[in-house]
Amino acid sequence: MKTILLALTSLISTNLLASSVITSEGEFREVIESVLSIYDQQLPQGKNRQVDINWESKTLNASVGYKRHSESVRFSFHGEFVRKNKLTKDAFALIACHEVGHIIGGHPKVMPTQKYSSEAQSDYFATNECLKKYFASNSSDNFEMAGISTENLFECKQDKLCLRGLSAIRDASVIYPGSNINSKSDHVSKVTIFNDYPQSQCRVDTLKAGLLNQPRPNCWFKSYQSERYEYQYDYEYEEAQGVAEITEVIATDFGCHIRTKYPDVWMGSYLNPLSESELMLRGVRYVGTNCKYQVGDTLSGAMTLFRGNLYLNLNPTDK
Repeated sequence: MKTILLALTSLISTNLLASSVITSEGEFREVIESVLSIYDQQLPQGKNRQVDINWESKTLNASVGYKRHSESVRFSFHGEFVRKNKLTKDAFALIACHEVGHIIGGHPKVMPTQKYSSEAQSDYFATNECLKKYFASNSSDNFEMAGISTENLFECKQDKLCLRGLSAIRDASVIYPGSNINSKSDHVSKVTIFNDYPQSQCRVDTLKAGLLNQPRPNCWFKSYQSERYEYQYDYEYEEAQGVAEITEVIATDFGCHIRTKYPDVWMGSYLNPLSESELMLRGVRYVGTNCKYQVGDTLSGAMTLFRGNLYLNLNPTDK
C-alpha cells in the first residue's frame, strides 16, 4: 500500500493545473453537444429532439422532459446554473449526463408510470457509464485533486480517468448542500427511492459508487421493480375521489400498500370512472420514501387504476 500511496502522491504533485471553470457560451455549448453526441443513436433524432441552450438565462436549473403524445424529448440547460455554482467542464458534463440518464438510464424508474429513470439511478448512470464515455472522447489533464481524501484516491488505484471522475464529483457536489466527497451517508432507506430526491450526501455517494463500479448505495436503493414496462403516453386512467378508514398498512419496496374499510365517500371521475370495488379488491399503493399512514387513519384523495394496481394521488407526468 505504501508504494501505491507514493505513486498517488507523485501523480497528484505533477498535476497542479486548476480545473477549467466554464466562462463562455462556447464552452457551455461544447460540453452539452459532446455529451448528447455520445448517445445520438439512443435518443430521439431530428425534430423529435430539442435542445435549449440558454447561456444568458438566470434560471438555476437543468432539465429534460418527454413531450406527451409524441416520441420526442426536450433538454433545457441554463447558464446561471453553471455560473452560480462555478462548475468546471467535467462537473457540468456530469450534470448533462444525469439529464440523459433520465431518458436512457434504465431501472429503477419513477413509479408507477416508469416514464423516467429515477433521480438516484440517473446519478448512478451519469458516472458509471456516461461520464466515462465523455472522458474517452474529451481527453484532458486539466484537473486537480485538492480536497479529496487519500481513501478516495486509493479507490481509483492510480487510474487517471477515475481520478478525473473524483475531481468532477467534488466540483459538482456544490449543488448538493451539506455534502462532502470525503463523507458517507449513514442513512439506510427502508424502500427504494423511486420518486423522490435522496439526501444530498446520498447523491454524492451514488456518484462515487457509479464511478467505482460499486453497488448502488443502500441510502436509496433496496431492490429493483418487479414489474417493468415502457411508459405509455395515451394510457387511460380510471379515477375516483375516495375517503375510507385504514385497516392495514404494509411497508413495500415502493412505499406502502394500504387496505381500508368500505369507503365513506366515493366519486368516480366523469369521463373514466373507477368503481369502489377496485379499492376493496386491490387495496391502494402509496409511492414515497416515508409512508405517513397508520391503521385507524383516514385515507383521502384521488385513486387511480394503472396496470392492474390502484395508486393514491398518482401524477403520471412526474419525473
